[in-house]
Amino acid sequence: MIATSIFTISGLSIALLIVAKKVEEKRKKPLFVSNVISKGDIHIRKLYHTVVHLYSEGREKTFFFFKKQIRMHSKNSLNKVTSFLEEKRGQYINNMRDSRLLKKPDGISEFFKNMSDVEKGNGVIHDVYENGSQDEKKELE
Repeated sequence: MIATSIFTISGLSIALLIVAKKVEEKRKKPLFVSNVISKGDIHIRKLYHTVVHLYSEGREKTFFFFKKQIRMHSKNSLNKVTSFLEEKRGQYINNMRDSRLLKKPDGISEFFKNMSDVEKGNGVIHDVYENGSQDEKKELE
């Protein structure tokens, strides 16, 4: 439907231009239709050059932004984050060295104390199994 209407409008406009050109040749004066078309052509050409100029400037600015500015800002941000993390790491390492968890008053952990008690004989198990099978020997049949 739309294609048919566009085709009809373009066909009528071509026919109008042909008729206008024939009338101009007979009268030897430009018609209103041809004056409008020529002035419109001038305006469209100026508009086209303006759009091309804006496009080329915009392309250069976006290229500069993506290739130079983003790269520079990302490196700058990375350096700031790295220095911030190094500073925080230094603070936390100093705080860990002063921590009570790392400085025990005994100087030896509970695990090693228990190990030394086992070596002295304090950790030996002398419990008898409920069934009594621990101390009894079973004979094989």
